Formats: sequence, structure tokens, C-alpha cells
Amino acid sequence: VGAVTKQTLFPPLMPAGRPFRVSNASRSSRKGIVASSLQELISKTLEAFLISGIVTLVLEEDGTVVDTEEFFRSLDDNTHFMVLEKGQKWTQ
Repeated sequence: VGAVTKQTLFPPLMPAGRPFRVSNASRSSRKGIVASSLQELISKTLEAFLISGIVTLVLEEDGTVVDTEEFFRSLDDNTHFMVLEKGQKWTQ
């Protein structure tokens, strides 16, 4: 039985970034953000909206909280999120 040697020429690729839309709680500001994971989307959202602290991402259309990577990955490209800071609530 021969040994198999595997040589990696390129490091493993990160998943391709996907486009999303994020608005603030008042819907007065909307940003386009490309991210490949929920954590990356949250990080880029904090930076884009100049927010620090704990935030919650919800679906803009119905306020469903997006808090797991599995759920995030199931969403379509261009999904519209709303970022909620502490004390803010989703409104229709």
C-alpha cells in the first residue's frame, strides 16, 4: 500500500462575500455590505454605521433576529437587515 502525499498549492479559500443591505432602526440610513459570515457582517455593520457596543441584526421585513451562522447562510443575497442598538426595537 503506497502513501499518498497531498500538497496544497493555495491556502483554503474563504467563502465568497455576499451582498447585503443594512439599515438603521429609523431606516434613515442604508448601507450595502459584502460579507461571508454573520460575524463579518456584524463587524462591517458596526464600522459602517459608526456603532460601538452590542447590536442585534434582524430581518428588516419582519424583525426576525439573525443570531446563528446557519440561519445567516440560509438567507438570500441582498437580504435587507436592520441593525438595532441596545434599547431599540424593530417597527414595521
